[in-house]
Amino acid sequence: MPENSTSSIAPETSAAANPAASSGPSWVGRLAVVLFLSVVVLAECVIAYFYLPTAAETAVLAGTAVAAEPAEPAVKPLSLDTEESEKDSADQVEVDLEQFSVTSFQPVSNTTLRIDFHLFGAVASKDEVEFQQHMAKNVHRFREQVIVIVRGAELTDLTDAGLGLIKRKILEKTNRMLGKPLLKSVIVSEFSFIEQ
Repeated sequence: MPENSTSSIAPETSAAANPAASSGPSWVGRLAVVLFLSVVVLAECVIAYFYLPTAAETAVLAGTAVAAEPAEPAVKPLSLDTEESEKDSADQVEVDLEQFSVTSFQPVSNTTLRIDFHLFGAVASKDEVEFQQHMAKNVHRFREQVIVIVRGAELTDLTDAGLGLIKRKILEKTNRMLGKPLLKSVIVSEFSFIEQ
């Protein structure tokens, strides 16, 4: 019996003498994992660098050429001379884009809005005939787009004094529908909305 008791103690003392064997992976194994992950991340960065387009390629994809001359400032300086704005408006004519009456349900406030307005557009004088031809072909699509834009507008967009967001959306969608930027600006007249 004494022999069996010593043999059962021997494995416990050998495990206590070598703590690295029972504690898990060594520092060399951890270092190997960190190095492997670093190599994978570095390889992904290099591959992404080669797939990202350069500034010239981005300009070509966007449909514009990179200009050699410096770009105009984003904000033009204010001048007292209004000849340029008068010249721009003199070259444009207003076209009637019809009267609209739109009903929009507001689920947040559980109310219905009735929105009435008359829509006009500004078109370059030379493009007026072409614009009228395109609009005659797409009158129903145009009306649908305007109604969808107004119905999707938030209450804050409708209370904006200049109706800026709504005008920009109508302008963008209309020119996209026409295939070229014939419409220069949108004018909203006789605008009113009533909450019911």
